[in-house]
Amino acid sequence: MIVVSENEKDYSDYIQYTSSLSSVLSLLSGFTFTAFTILLTQLPDPSSMISQFTLFFIAALLYVFLTLLGWIHLQVIRFCKNVPPASRGFNTFNSLLLLNSVGLQLTIMLLIWNLIYLALATGIMWAIFTIVNISGTRPFLEYRKKFLKEQART
Repeated sequence: MIVVSENEKDYSDYIQYTSSLSSVLSLLSGFTFTAFTILLTQLPDPSSMISQFTLFFIAALLYVFLTLLGWIHLQVIRFCKNVPPASRGFNTFNSLLLLNSVGLQLTIMLLIWNLIYLALATGIMWAIFTIVNISGTRPFLEYRKKFLKEQART
């Protein structure tokens, strides 16, 4: 049972909601990555135009799911009052590194299968999503620094 004083807001319902949403997005991301891998290895001619369009669409879906998953991670920690000092910036860095490395793996897999133009298009899309993720993290980090300074004063 969580006891909240009258001066504090209770965000436990919101955190529980985003936790279940992140579980769904993790499941969808894993399914999408698996579907991409299976299609890449089992298609009779992955160099055909329709196959490449399908793989590109699945890669775009995966990048969207991973971006949403990263945003949820940042939003949930925003409402946590007591965050250990060692994990304040480290968890954000780890989540960005993990989510972006999964996206880079798609490009490497396409290069292994000698789909150069699709790898180039997927790599550009990966770079765009990485820039969006990093630029979206900066306002959160500024907010968190301001919050920690205010918390240290009290």
